[in-house]
Amino acid sequence: MSSRVRVEASATVANFGPGYDTFGLCLDQPSDLLEMAIVEKPGIHLQVAEEGFPVPSDPEFNSASVAAMELMRLADVSVNSVGLAIRLLKGVRPGSGLGSSASSAVAGAYAAAELLDIEDQRTVLRAAAQGEGVSSGAPHLDNVAPCLFGGFTVVLDQERLRVLRIHPPRMRLVICLPDIVVETSKARKLIPNELRMKNTIAHVGWASGIVHGMNTGDLKLIASCMMDEISVPVRKTLIRGYDLARSSAIAAGALSFSISGSGPAVFTIAENNHNEIGEAMVEGFSRANVSASYFITSPGAGARVVMME
Repeated sequence: MSSRVRVEASATVANFGPGYDTFGLCLDQPSDLLEMAIVEKPGIHLQVAEEGFPVPSDPEFNSASVAAMELMRLADVSVNSVGLAIRLLKGVRPGSGLGSSASSAVAGAYAAAELLDIEDQRTVLRAAAQGEGVSSGAPHLDNVAPCLFGGFTVVLDQERLRVLRIHPPRMRLVICLPDIVVETSKARKLIPNELRMKNTIAHVGWASGIVHGMNTGDLKLIASCMMDEISVPVRKTLIRGYDLARSSAIAAGALSFSISGSGPAVFTIAENNHNEIGEAMVEGFSRANVSASYFITSPGAGARVVMME
């Protein structure tokens, strides 16, 4: 049994167009870096690195430590008999819409599983979902699943933890992050409880196109199906400058434009002109008096061990 492990878990794009609470794409950056060690003193001992984004340092309220504790519970390992020291370098900005709480939760559950020799990925997924729920208000898999498994994921059954994994085609995404904080719990309250039939039918078609495009590597099909009439129409009201950023991105050559998770991050898929598109989105937000930044990323491979001893 190893005594120390360092793992990396990256950001994700949840919802991914029409797949509300269902679709997720792992990104290769940014990421959380978590180091965990077995120590003599029982319990969970958490340290949040100052050089990262600030997050709760109380183990009861941090996604990483809660996920680690849940993993121990599921594995019938008492926190009164085993001590885990955790150091979290938070690289995914909280409240960004890029699965920040999920990246910490996956890192915590994944690291604990490595140290305790737990190989069942479903157990890791369940523990990570509980950790993510500390921030979102309830466990969800649309960020956790792609962060853990990598690539593109489809949540088939939340309760039974059934997840479809698809290796996405090579693509580059431009992520723009305006200087706005959107609380996931607030954004979820905006989602309508009932949908009109035509919207439901449209989402089924678009979602089918996304899955087919991911399987066949048809980037233009994926982009053309990047539509959403459930969450985007209401959540964009929380993102000042959304319409200006969207029109600027499309004019610069973006094939699509949507919100990542609950926002405020927005993203595009494009074949070229990636920097020009990123600059156009930033300029669009600036016209709404919102500062923003952008980065270019690709699909990621999921949580991984970067050191073990």
